[in-house]
Amino acid sequence: MSGPTSSSPHGQRAQFTLLIPFLGALTALGPLSNDLYVPSLSLVSEGLGISAGSVQLTMSSLLIGFSFGALLYGPLSDRYGRKPSLCLGLAIYVIAAMLSAMSTDLASLVAFRSLQGFGAAAGMVLSRAIILDRWHDEEASRALSWVAIFTFITPVLAPIVGGYLASLGHWPMVFWAHAVAGALCLLVTLTLLPRVRSFRPSTLLDSVRAYGAILGDAQALGYMLCTGLGFIGLVAFVSNSSFVFIEHFGLAPYEYGFCFSFVMLGASVGSYTNGHYVAQLGISRMIAFGTMILALGGTGTLLAALLDAGVVTLLLAILLYAFGIGFVFANAVARTMSRFPHAKGAASALFGVNQFLIGGIVAGILSFLDDPSPMPLAVTMSLAGIGCAAVWWGGLARVAPARA
Repeated sequence: MSGPTSSSPHGQRAQFTLLIPFLGALTALGPLSNDLYVPSLSLVSEGLGISAGSVQLTMSSLLIGFSFGALLYGPLSDRYGRKPSLCLGLAIYVIAAMLSAMSTDLASLVAFRSLQGFGAAAGMVLSRAIILDRWHDEEASRALSWVAIFTFITPVLAPIVGGYLASLGHWPMVFWAHAVAGALCLLVTLTLLPRVRSFRPSTLLDSVRAYGAILGDAQALGYMLCTGLGFIGLVAFVSNSSFVFIEHFGLAPYEYGFCFSFVMLGASVGSYTNGHYVAQLGISRMIAFGTMILALGGTGTLLAALLDAGVVTLLLAILLYAFGIGFVFANAVARTMSRFPHAKGAASALFGVNQFLIGGIVAGILSFLDDPSPMPLAVTMSLAGIGCAAVWWGGLARVAPARA
């Protein structure tokens, strides 16, 4: 897993080495912590003697811990280095997973799940920063796209594995599985991840101040808004689609599982395609293409719902939207983080918090809508896709460089 140790990786072409799947595993650790856990929710409810509504707190607490953790690891890694900060986060994650497995009441499980999210945040934030330490601009986007493939595949495979763990009838098993996954990532980090020499702020406070510079940069805010809007449509699908396809269209749960996997694989294909062409066409062209696809996919979803066009048409429109996401996320992250070469960790952290806060808000709003029809999902995705395209074409495209 060797890599360059220079702080100036300009001109180096991103290569698909063992580093990429490792960073993919780090990025997927956060989503894995919920996706692997979902099939065991009823077992937790029964085992701890709590209601189904109360056990949902163990899901949201992970996201809260993740958001707070992301804000810390960015400046921490900019000041003290990626490897030490990553090891700290992974160690916290492993300990928290084991404590979760040994929890005997709701309060302790919620607290340890929050700590688990706090540790998992290191993986997502620092995997992006590690990529930008090695590659810049289009090449960084290629590497980020490859890593994103693993992130999108996680929600396809994790519930299946989690279902097998749940079938054992012992809910702590899922947390021991989390601990093993975290320990393996920690072992690889300690033994194989090289240190990277880079500029470091003189104090941790200087690292934290970088947040002000990033949030005061109009282009950085524009890219975060662009990705945030695109993410809204994806969150709407993840949180609302089961009601649409199972309750409204009458699909069996296993049939819905295939639909869900189909869409997530579409996002993976989009990420792969972006990684293949971004070096030739440039980041700006890829974002432009991606935002148009998001707008078309969102509009198609709304038209399919309005015309009552059926499952297949609606699913294809959602698939188109997911495909477009693969062109927006990696490029927006690469462009923004390249603008702040001395605060890549902080920039990565803000992108992570942006996604998870938006995801939590949208999921919360949709949970209040007692409507299994496709309309809430379709309206959300159409507004998100059109909004994402409007941010790019109405502002960012005018100031974005043609290539880097």
